Amino acid sequence: MLGICGINTTKFMAGSVRPASTSKAKALAVPIFTIMAKAGWTQETTFAQHYNKHIIQESDAFQQAFLGSV
Repeated sequence: MLGICGINTTKFMAGSVRPASTSKAKALAVPIFTIMAKAGWTQETTFAQHYNKHIIQESDAFQQAFLGSV
């Protein structure tokens, strides 16, 4: 399921769902307060220390061409 969602499964496993999903949300410019609310965190330091992972934005030419035509 992680692979279907576009998450690099060579780097992220089932135990990495929370850091992968919250980091991806941040990479997609979701506001930190929204991420914190959805995750149930009250302090931004929780995200910053434990869940803010570097996400590489991969571009898929086929996906971009197909979605761009819709």
